[in-house]
Amino acid sequence: MSVNTISKEEIIKKAVDAAVEAQIRDDVCARSAMYGLKQVFDFIPEELVTASLSLAGGCGSASGSCGAYCAGLLAVGLKYNSTMEQEKTNPDLIETGCRKFTEYRDRFIKEMGTVMCPELHKKVFGRSYILTDPAQHEEFMYLKGHAEKCAEVVASAVRMACEMILESD
Repeated sequence: MSVNTISKEEIIKKAVDAAVEAQIRDDVCARSAMYGLKQVFDFIPEELVTASLSLAGGCGSASGSCGAYCAGLLAVGLKYNSTMEQEKTNPDLIETGCRKFTEYRDRFIKEMGTVMCPELHKKVFGRSYILTDPAQHEEFMYLKGHAEKCAEVVASAVRMACEMILESD
């Protein structure tokens, strides 16, 4: 999508709307976030949308870092990180990527309070769930409004990633 044809606000809205729709439909936070970002950024390969399923539920349903946060982080990395080949000729290039992922992390923490899936559960659902525990995982998946509440986190992650990616355009 060309940034010149529509406003940055419209790009962000399109990405967020697509991500939220996918989250409510499929309930896969990481893939939904990456899908929304892919709708507006051509540099994101379809294979990354597919692979991002593995990040859901705190990375592999392991109750680690939020999958939506990780998807946004990967998109920011695709935009700002240099290749290993580029770094061989200019080792200072790695610093740009490091600054950007730190900035994304800090923005996410400032807004959401944490990047950790169980801590986000506390914020959104009032308690944490350990997704490696089958009983807690099942309880989490059947919470009333589960997909919609997770969609709020997905929307925030996508919006922040879009804002950062569009800053350079």
